[in-house]
Amino acid sequence: MRQHFLFSPQLRASALPRWVRRDLNRRLFARLKTTQQAPPAYKIDMTTLKPKNTASLSPAPTRTTSASSATNYARTAIRKGPPERILIYHGGTGKIIFLGMLRVTTIFIFGVSCLVVAPAFFSADFPWYTAPAIVVGGALPLLFVTYTSAPFVNYIHLALPVPVRRSRELALQYAKNLPPTATLYINTMKFTTIPRRTEVRIGDLVPDKAFLRPVSFRNKNPAPLPWWQGKTLRQFYTAEKSKPGHKSSTFYPELWEHVYKHIRNNVPSKTRN
Repeated sequence: MRQHFLFSPQLRASALPRWVRRDLNRRLFARLKTTQQAPPAYKIDMTTLKPKNTASLSPAPTRTTSASSATNYARTAIRKGPPERILIYHGGTGKIIFLGMLRVTTIFIFGVSCLVVAPAFFSADFPWYTAPAIVVGGALPLLFVTYTSAPFVNYIHLALPVPVRRSRELALQYAKNLPPTATLYINTMKFTTIPRRTEVRIGDLVPDKAFLRPVSFRNKNPAPLPWWQGKTLRQFYTAEKSKPGHKSSTFYPELWEHVYKHIRNNVPSKTRN
């Protein structure tokens, strides 16, 4: 009966009193307000949504191929072994310092004779040839020391291929049986005491001697240099044994004996290039 009154406008307007209609309208609006409210929120447990088999969703471990593992092993072995170039000969610190000081002394004598002594004798009181003679006399020690000490070798480095750089034992075996294409880096000194490095192949080194200066071997096939760099050094002098030193991954003084014997066994050519 209440619903019939609520949804029938004729009965609400005529049959019911005013205070009844106000009460019915108030109850109707209250019911409509409660029915339009949002439902209560429910908390969702996110742990219940996780899959039970979590191992299947984890990323698969990366698999290293045989090539990558071999590369990593080679890098580790090379890093622990000798470097690309090893020092096999040392001429001696005392000899290197002595020759350096001797070169500096001859340069100083030549400079003093040209700039101080010769101008002092260049006057009418002395013959005209006195000043030029002083210049020549000051240049003679410089030329003599430069020529005689040019073949003296300070250091010699040996280039090692990649397979030999894994251990010290492999480097020793390689030095005992060097191929003709093995590369040596010979360090000498210019007349200005500036280091000079010459790259040679061991197959091009043959034993040699000279009359005016000490020579142990020479390079029969020197590489040409530009004209502004001077003439390529061909003759070198070393001792049969290297000066001893602290053993390390870069210094192998015991190898020079095998390399020196290998050079002495090379057959020299009849004509010099």
